Amino acid sequence: MATSDRGDRSASGAHGAWHRWQMGDLGHPPSSDTSVTHAEPPQRRQQQDAEARACQSIAEKARREGLDQGYREGHEQGYRAGYSEGVTEGNAAAELEFHKRLDMTLTPLARLAENFQLALASLDAEIGDQLVELALIAGRQLAGESLAAKPEHILSVVRELLDADTTLSGKPRLWLNPQDLELVTSTMSDTLEASGWECHADPTLERGGCRASSAGGGLDASLSTQWKAILDQRRRSRAGSPPTDAAPLAKKDTGDEEDFDG
Repeated sequence: MATSDRGDRSASGAHGAWHRWQMGDLGHPPSSDTSVTHAEPPQRRQQQDAEARACQSIAEKARREGLDQGYREGHEQGYRAGYSEGVTEGNAAAELEFHKRLDMTLTPLARLAENFQLALASLDAEIGDQLVELALIAGRQLAGESLAAKPEHILSVVRELLDADTTLSGKPRLWLNPQDLELVTSTMSDTLEASGWECHADPTLERGGCRASSAGGGLDASLSTQWKAILDQRRRSRAGSPPTDAAPLAKKDTGDEEDFDG
């Protein structure tokens, strides 16, 4: 045996170094195909690359979807905000334009209304004046009719004229309507003679009126002169002038005696 072992060791030494046998790992049996072991790394890299590309594609898709959604939402919000702002500005502009046109329309109307009021006031004044003038004319007509119905009114006028002015110098003359002259001379002849007055007829005088003349002046009590005094007093009152007593007898310049003397 010893000789055989030595022979084996010597034989082993002749063929190469001696290696001790060790048991391998039972959990991972060795594979007899060496090509599979060397091919695993490239497949894994390809799989990883594919997964990376898939993840990148998903991320890009998600990014695009997010951008699209954000754009749509932003566009919608911007549209709503812009629409609301546009509506507000449009309403404000429309209201401003409305008030501007309203002012342009109402301003002439206001001036027209003011002018109309002034015209009405002026018309009222004119109509009032015309009515007063008409009333005076009617009153004068009625006065004439009253004097025709009561001719004795001239007697009080003559008495007033005799007492009105004692400054008539010389021999005063009394001028009367021919119809009134007959009534006055038959009723007041004694009084007129005592005062030194002479009575004369004047066809131009209306019934109810008379006038006196002398060398120093005269007094006018004709109806036309009395109505003129009333109208003048009314005009002064309307113009704001202080009213004056309407004298029924108006003084006249000299010369009347010569006008009716012959």
